[in-house]
This record gives sequence, structure tokens and C-alpha cells, in this order.
Amino acid sequence: MPGRIIAIDGPAASGKSSVSRGVAAALGFQFVSSGHFYRALSWGVLRDAVALEALPRWVATRRLEISNEGDTLLVLLDGENATPHLSEPEVAAQVSQIAAIPAIRDLVNANLRSLLLTHDLVMEGRDIGSVVFPETPYKFYLDASPEERARRRAREGIVDTIAERDRLDSTRATAPLTIPQGATVIDTTDLNLEQVIDAVLSHLEKRK
Repeated sequence: MPGRIIAIDGPAASGKSSVSRGVAAALGFQFVSSGHFYRALSWGVLRDAVALEALPRWVATRRLEISNEGDTLLVLLDGENATPHLSEPEVAAQVSQIAAIPAIRDLVNANLRSLLLTHDLVMEGRDIGSVVFPETPYKFYLDASPEERARRRAREGIVDTIAERDRLDSTRATAPLTIPQGATVIDTTDLNLEQVIDAVLSHLEKRK
């Protein structure tokens, strides 16, 4: 039987990855970050030195897979473990541009949807509740002020232009970042991780 899906969307550094991991652990669900799939392909583009104009043809022959290693979900590209490369600066610098290409999104979305056949999922991203699983009744959108999100990035040692990431994600033609219809919006600016996880779990409890 298909599993259950909790969708958690939001902009960069809104806390969605950490919150999703915490919610998944509390419920015994599988945590999945859609961003890992896009970063795996971004790494593949660098690995294969693919020009942007050749991307639709390149991605048509790519093979994305997942593998569990304990509680960690590994992302494999063409049989090679891409997970150690997902946080490389060069990968992060181009992932928004890569993710805006429809052929890339089609491949990632197909892989994300296939996971629901075998798992209960807590999935985070930028279009999970709006595009990938719009039918789920369990949708959340996390946000925080740009200043707070920039501080969080700096504390993690990540050099990232929050405003530019927001602009690229919100204005792309394919699946732009938006608040999904019916989503519960949580402002995490003044909340710690445990408080946000508790807020999500409390809402889920009310929804049974």
C-alpha cells in the first residue's frame, strides 16, 4: 500500500531540513530532502562537464537511485554515491540554476514519488506540497526573516546569498517556490528547533 507523506516546504535556511529530520524521527517515517537529488545532478553536471544547453539530452540518460545506510538516505547517480559531494561549494553555487530546468525537475519528481510506494515520508523542499505531492493533507511551509536566515547560514559556515536564492527559486518558470494551498505556515524566526518540531507534531496530532 502507498505510504503517507508529510510535505515541508520553505526557502533556504528556514529550518525545514532539521525540522523534517526531527519530525521523521518522532514518527518513525523516512526523511527525504528533495534538494539532495538536485544537488546530486548538479554534481553530475560538474563531473561530466556538461554545458547548460546540453542538459536536457544529458539528463535523459541519467539514473538516480537511493540506498539506505542506517538512518541515512544515500543518493546515487549512475551507480556512484553522490552524497559526499552534496555540500561542495561548486555544487551549491549552481544548484538553483540546474533545478530550474524542466527535464531535471521531471526526473527528480518521478524519483521522489516512487519513494511513497515503499515508505511513509517526511519530505522537505521547495515544491513538495505544491507540485510533487499536492494531494497530501499534511503540508507545512516554514519561513523566517531574511536576516535570521542569513545568520543561520553564517553559523553553518555556508557562504550563500539568501536574497539571490530567494529570487531564483521564486521567479523560475517551472515549479516556483510558493506557499502550497492548504499549508500550515510557521514563522521560525524566533523559535528554536524543538519548538518548531513540536508545532508540526501538534498540528499533525490535531489532524489525526
